[in-house]
Amino acid sequence: MNRREMDRRTFVSAAIAVAGGGRFSHLVSEGSPSGTFPEIDAFIQERMTRYNIAGLAACLVKNDRMVWSNTYGFADLERQLPMSLDWVQNICSISKTFTTTALMQLWEQGRFELDDDVSEYLSFPLRNPNHPNTAITFRLLLTHRSSIRDGEWYGRMYLCGDPEVSLADWIEGYLQPGGRFYDPRENFQLWEPGDRWEYNNVAFGLLGYLVERISGESFAHYCRTHIFQPLEMNETSWYLADIDVARHVVPYTYVEGGNVRSPTWGGRPLGVILEGRGSTVPQGDGHHASCPYNHPNFPDGFLRTSVRQLSWFARAYLNGGMLDGRRILEESTVEAMLQTQRAEESRKQGLTWYSSSLVRGLEVWGHGGSDPGINTDIRLVPEERIAAIVFINTWGGNPAQITQHLLDEAPNF
Repeated sequence: MNRREMDRRTFVSAAIAVAGGGRFSHLVSEGSPSGTFPEIDAFIQERMTRYNIAGLAACLVKNDRMVWSNTYGFADLERQLPMSLDWVQNICSISKTFTTTALMQLWEQGRFELDDDVSEYLSFPLRNPNHPNTAITFRLLLTHRSSIRDGEWYGRMYLCGDPEVSLADWIEGYLQPGGRFYDPRENFQLWEPGDRWEYNNVAFGLLGYLVERISGESFAHYCRTHIFQPLEMNETSWYLADIDVARHVVPYTYVEGGNVRSPTWGGRPLGVILEGRGSTVPQGDGHHASCPYNHPNFPDGFLRTSVRQLSWFARAYLNGGMLDGRRILEESTVEAMLQTQRAEESRKQGLTWYSSSLVRGLEVWGHGGSDPGINTDIRLVPEERIAAIVFINTWGGNPAQITQHLLDEAPNF
């Protein structure tokens, strides 16, 4: 079977067969077996068929344990390897919650205030050239109101393997006048910082760089020491070089009738990421595989982890910043992060985390993720100490609807 393409009929039958349990039922670990909750399986199977999803892994956390989990379809179509709770993949913008966790640890130490001008912590004055007298603050970065824009350079920098450009060189080159990636029309909005909300990725690369500037450590090392190791997330990393790529879920872009399902960043339809070609629009119907890719703005969306390890991060947040006696944040800090900073049309924006739905009348806080061949979602209901996580390795399928369904079913566990 060709790794880049798979006949739709073959895929659908294979996905349903795996989703039904059968010879892969041993992959359901820590949670109830698939057959115990056939309604959940049926809901997920229907979405996989409708959206031609190659593979999916999901879990539900309740009262500090994983009470349900299951895997469906394939992590690697060419090798016919099923999805796993323990294989890693880039989790897209859920990564932003880790970047924010690192930053808020430094905030707890009094190293900065949320309404500080971030220029005070950089080697250059950061300003939107359209509004040179208005400061860009930590709070504006964390709430997508900084007026920094994901320009064309952002879309260009998706490449196979780890980035050759350092985080510092990327951020300074993108935001500093005269920098290699600087374009005032592409990189900044016309509106003033704080004036409105618009989702932005580069801001979180900047926040990662600010962690480096304030802590004196590389961002990746800081996260490993202060987040991953305390949570025993030992197979979690920002860099491909630090993981077993043979156990990395393959990202797939699905094409049907010439229609390419793909996100667009920096004005570029990304399609698939290929060695030596960057992002390209695939030809031919079926599933097209991307290489394992990364980006110099990696703190915004390129953390590699598994469903199981992400569940430990979720448990820490549900426990007020602590997992099994190991604390990564103070309870008051978690509460502050999960508070509305500003209400937008479709969401309540906290510090990175956001709420856009209710469960049993309670706020659901979470974050989604979207990148070529990947969709992810994590949702928390702190008052009920429940969380749901979904990883999909085909772009599309709206995993937030699956996490919402799992949260709706939580009282049955």
